Formats: sequence, C-alpha cells, structure tokens
Amino acid sequence: MNRFVIGIGAAISLLIATDLIIHRTDGDSLIVSLSEIDKISFSTIGETTSQKGVIHKTDGDSLTIPLSQIDKITFSNVNDTPPTADTILVYPGDDINSIVDNNPEGTTFIIKSGIHRMQEIWPKNGNTFWGEAGAILNGGRVLTEFEQEGGLYYAPNQTQEGWYPSSDICLEGWERCNRPEDLFFDNEPLRHVTSLEDVATGKWFFDYDNDKIYFADDPVGHVIETSITNMAIHNFAADVTIKNLLIEKYAVAIPAGAVGCCEPEPVNWLLENNEIRLNHGAGVVVGPESIVTQNYIHHNGHLGIAGIGNNILVEANEISYNNYTHADFGIEGGGTKFSNTDGIEIIGNYSHHNLGPGLWTDYENYNVVYDGNWVWWNYQMGISHEVSHNVIIRNNDVRYNGINDDAWLWGSQILIHVSDEAEIYDNTVYIHAEGGNGIGIINYNRADSINGDWYSKDNTVHDNEITYLGMYGASGIGDGGEEGTDYYLDSDNDGLPDWGCFAESANNLFDYNIYHHNGIPEKFEFCGWSYLSLEQFQFEGHEIHGTMDSNVIVPDDTPPQVCPICPGI
Repeated sequence: MNRFVIGIGAAISLLIATDLIIHRTDGDSLIVSLSEIDKISFSTIGETTSQKGVIHKTDGDSLTIPLSQIDKITFSNVNDTPPTADTILVYPGDDINSIVDNNPEGTTFIIKSGIHRMQEIWPKNGNTFWGEAGAILNGGRVLTEFEQEGGLYYAPNQTQEGWYPSSDICLEGWERCNRPEDLFFDNEPLRHVTSLEDVATGKWFFDYDNDKIYFADDPVGHVIETSITNMAIHNFAADVTIKNLLIEKYAVAIPAGAVGCCEPEPVNWLLENNEIRLNHGAGVVVGPESIVTQNYIHHNGHLGIAGIGNNILVEANEISYNNYTHADFGIEGGGTKFSNTDGIEIIGNYSHHNLGPGLWTDYENYNVVYDGNWVWWNYQMGISHEVSHNVIIRNNDVRYNGINDDAWLWGSQILIHVSDEAEIYDNTVYIHAEGGNGIGIINYNRADSINGDWYSKDNTVHDNEITYLGMYGASGIGDGGEEGTDYYLDSDNDGLPDWGCFAESANNLFDYNIYHHNGIPEKFEFCGWSYLSLEQFQFEGHEIHGTMDSNVIVPDDTPPQVCPICPGI
C-alpha cells in the first residue's frame, strides 16, 4: 500500500480536526468537513504520474483529484485527542445550550472558529467543549447605536441589570465594582463610576433607571462592547472538559466565576489551554478532583482562580492583572484564592501584577503544596497561607510583591498568616528596593466557633535564599494577640504581645536561611522589636545556622513562560 495512504489514515484516526484541506498546486484549495467524509482512498503506486486520490462522502458522492495536482493536505484545528462518535460541531450563531440539551451525557462539542456571543452553557456529565483555533465565547454585545447629550455619548435601550452584592466589597472610589456590567473600548474595560457627573475619559456610567450607558470617548473607529450574559459555563455537572477556548466579557457577579459559577459541587473538571479574560468576577471557580492547567487567566475583574474542595491541581497557568474592578483585596481579590480544600497542589504557575495577593489559600486548607511557582509584582503578599493548616512552600521564585502594602509583616513575599504546620524551604526571594517584606509569620487571635481558634504555631522556615535589594523590608515573626486569651503572652513585660515568638508551644523557627542585604543588615522583625540584626535574631534562638552578607546580585527579570499560550509578560 502507498505509504502516503497510511500516513493520512493515521492522521485521521489519531487527531481531532474539523475540516480536511487539500492545497492544490495552482494555489487553489478544497475544504471538506470531516463529518461529510466516509473514507479516503488512493490508487496503487506505480511508475505513472496518474495516481488519484478519492474522497468518498457520506452521502454517496465522491471527489477525485489527481495526486499531481495536490501540493499538500492539512487539517484544521488539529489537536491531540481522538474524536468520538458523539462529536457535535457548533457554529457561531448556534444556541449552544440548546444543542447541549438535545444531546446525551458524554457528548463532545467542537466549538467552531469565530465569536459565539452571549452563550450560557449548562453542561451534562462527561461533556467536552473543545475550541477550534479562534473559537471565542463572548458574554458581551457590540454597541452600534449612539447619541449625544451634554457633551457625552450614550447608548440607549440598555435593559440588562444583573444581580450584585453590597457595595462594601469595593475599594474607596470604585464603589461600582459590585455591578457586574462592564463597558469595553477595544478590549479595554473602562472604570464604572457612580454618577453622570463623574464620567470622563476612560470612565462610564450606567443609568439603570433610564436604560442608558454614558461615556466620554468618541466611539468612531472603535469596537464598543458591554457585558450582558451572567455565566459562560455553569458547574452543575461532573467530568467536564473545557479546552482551547477564549472566554471573555461575561457579566459574572463577584464572587462567582465565568467558568464554574459559585461553590462547585460536581467533581473532576479539566480546564486546559484556555484564555480566560475580561470577566467581571473571577475567571474560574473550580471544585473537587479538578485540574486547571496551561491556561492564560488575566485581566478578570475580581480574581483569576478560586477553588473549593479536595484534590485540586492548579499547574502551569499564567495568572495576571486580575482585579481590574478594584474589589477590596483585603476581603477577596487578586490572583487566586482557595478555601476549604484538602490536598490542593499549586505548581509551576506564573502569578504576577494582580491587585491583591499572588497565590492565596484562606480558611480551612489542609495538605497544601506550593511548588515551583513564579510569583512577581503582586500588590499584596506573594504567597499567603491564612487561617489554614499544614502547607509545604518550596522551590518558588517570589519577588517584588507588597511594595506599597508592607506595614508590619504585611506585604511579605511569603506569609504564614495565623496558620500552623508550615514548612517553607528552598525558595528564592527578592525584596524590591522600594518596599515589601521577606518571609513572615504573623500571629494574632482569630476566633472560630466551628473549627477552633487560629494561631500561628509549629511553622519552620529553612534553607531559603532571601535578598534585600534596598533599605526596606524584614523577615521574622509578628504577634498581635489580645490580652486575656489563652495564646497571649508578654514575656518581657514591654506591653507588646509575643506569644508567637517566645511561647514554647508556639514552636516557630527560622534557621539555615541565607540573607543578602544592600548596606543595611537590620532585617529582622521579632514581636515588636524592629529592626534586628542577624546577631540579635540569633540571640532570640533563630537562625543559629543562618548566614548574612552584603553580596547582592540583582536578578535576571526575564519572565517565565509556563504554558504554550502563556505570553510570559
């Protein structure tokens, strides 16, 4: 048999594609949907140049092309998973959820290239949603009708108004972060203000009472979109796969996610190779036994990724520039936030430039592993483990976080925040010359009537390399415990709490770490004593085997690229 025949057959059986493309020697091409092809055959190889390829179609027709006229054969949207008998093609303009409803569990849907606007999908168990190259789920509508009033432009007849939480979730000056609708100029979200008088360049106002969207910028020559649809893909099914899609501009309310909605119960989701951006709330909310891998999750309004449940893997994602709405990151906002998990692994991600912490586990997380992440340039802490239990934080590169949010030990590159049984080792840490802290442990009273009160104890920090590039920052332990509680101690009678530093039952320890300073060696915080030298810190029983020098080497700041679609910027 012709070797070429075998190659084509293998390609069709091992790859998933939507169209067969025959490129002719005259520059023309023939495109045939694979769903229309029954089989392909070729004439036997001989010494003649008249061999032909025959495409046998499912309707009984056939196409015959001389091989001498074929330059090459390619497939559109070639990917790495074989098709199934239950594959359904979904084209722009189709009602995706209606198609899902009319097909059984376990169906694979190929989302064809193009923009699929205002689609809200409720998957069934075992569904796969596979995006062809250029496939976009867009929760917004393009605005084309504009009028002018009082020097402003407005779009009339805007009746959308989604559910929203109270405004106390927003930072001062950003009180409409709670409203899920956004306005985009050429993919840039404008700032939603609270009154018509506040509208100016880069700002907009939704007059919900009169169904008008006001803005100041001339719309001519620009694509103006407003988000309409509440959710892209809901989470009320198990064993769902979402791959190769761009998911954007959904009017998802804080704290829900454009993908995954709210507090997910179904298990075993796989999100791979997606770009998820410009959604008002979180990009993704993931549940138990799930994997989020090789996605580019950026410029979402609240969080990049949130998660609840056991045995979650978050690996090789780029998570950046999230919380453009300026939700109060002291409550929730930034790169990631995970709660009530057991066995979560956060591995090899690049989390950067998020308004809030870079990577954050907060409340009742057990058996957490942070391994091999790059956590750079986040507004608050780099890696924060809060009111949770045993965590391993190792092999991470954590730098330039918390520059403007570093009072006490806040703004640490790595922070153990009223938590226990942490082991932090083999991390590379850089504190920016303009601010931030190194590795910190903070203890104070966090009462919890359900799970018991929280305290920082049994935490070990060892074998890390910590470089201070300027005069600012410290590593060590801080305590803010309240007098009259079981975990309050003022061992030196200076009026400052120090249980986390001195109590034998606290059992927190720094040792075997390497520190580099840029001319100022007092780099340690110790329960109200700031700033201590290494010798003073050693006198208190820490860093007995630690070292410090002034050999500061400025690092290479070339960003990592952690996945094929991640730009690494």
